[in-house]
Amino acid sequence: MKYTINSKIYTQKPLVIGQLGQLIELLGNIEISAATSVQGIIKILIATNKLPLALAIALTPEGTKIKDKDIAALQEEFYEVPLETASEVISDFFDCNPIVSLCEKLSGMIEKITEVMRTRSNGTSLPVSSASSQAET
Repeated sequence: MKYTINSKIYTQKPLVIGQLGQLIELLGNIEISAATSVQGIIKILIATNKLPLALAIALTPEGTKIKDKDIAALQEEFYEVPLETASEVISDFFDCNPIVSLCEKLSGMIEKITEVMRTRSNGTSLPVSSASSQAET
């Protein structure tokens, strides 16, 4: 998706690993449930003064690689983005990146791994938690 902001063109593409780390740092201790609407997320980002940073993470200047963009400079530039444009970018972000679906998949994988570890530990005399410290004892 493309956006023109202050006569410059920015793109938004599906989330990459580097951006995921930035988003995790951005959101920190903010709790957002699956029931939170896009407008609710925007309100949270505004209330915590993190909307310009969220836009800097989501958008990339056209012709720039995601890893090469200057997040701090973009954040400063995005303080003057109209709220309607910011809302569109955040809404498009969630259309482009099915975060809830990804979280559900990761949760399912973690449950499967936990079950496999639990099953394997039942065949030995060591519980899963002590198996990792076995070499130290």
